[in-house]
Amino acid sequence: MVSVVIPVFNGAKFLEEAVQSVLKSTYRSFEILLIDDGSSDDSKKICRGLEAKHRGLIRFFPMPQNKGLGRVLNFALKKARGTYIARLNQDDIQLAYRLGTEVEYLNTHPNVVVVGSWNNLFDEEGNTQVLKFLATDEEIRNMWLLISPFSDPTTMYRKAAAIKAGGYIQSYWPADDTQLWYRMGMLGKLANIQKPLVNVRWHKGAGSVRFFRRMAFVTYRMHRWAHENVARAPWYIQAWWMVQF
Repeated sequence: MVSVVIPVFNGAKFLEEAVQSVLKSTYRSFEILLIDDGSSDDSKKICRGLEAKHRGLIRFFPMPQNKGLGRVLNFALKKARGTYIARLNQDDIQLAYRLGTEVEYLNTHPNVVVVGSWNNLFDEEGNTQVLKFLATDEEIRNMWLLISPFSDPTTMYRKAAAIKAGGYIQSYWPADDTQLWYRMGMLGKLANIQKPLVNVRWHKGAGSVRFFRRMAFVTYRMHRWAHENVARAPWYIQAWWMVQF
């Protein structure tokens, strides 16, 4: 039913903890896809060991050189056997009931193409913070020209809808996930479960920290695309985009 996709790039430090959090799921109809994007640390070795230990449950695909996250996720879409795709980052930890909660939601809301949740943001010093995301499709659309609809590692979506929408576009990385949510939102509804289902790790190696400047540039470009293709933004929202940039 579910393919849990974990892209890997020099993630040896936290990777096994992330995978173990999936293996502890109370919901059992899943597979884990580990796709290594040309890592230079011990990530490949860890992935091979996990695949050998959990044969049939974990599948490992090594890329000979770095392709970029968007291309890796599109590769995962082609290889995934599940009806639903669950995203998780190599340094995050999902809660045991995450998969079951999101599967139940998608099964009972056939018009929803993507569901996410709140997350628990934590750092190595023990600081924690709950990040909340809007619940309903109407609420999300009222704000999606200002803020991202989802925390990416909490999302579960219909594989068929993602493929129909065209998958990820590498040139929008590291905002390629949000740009996909716009396109999938044109095919169906979006929603967030109103409780944390994933613990998201905040550290200096996190992509949102390392690539902050590129994120700012690409987010502005993505908003301009949304203005032309999704919904016309009033002048004051466009002004806010400039302020953000």
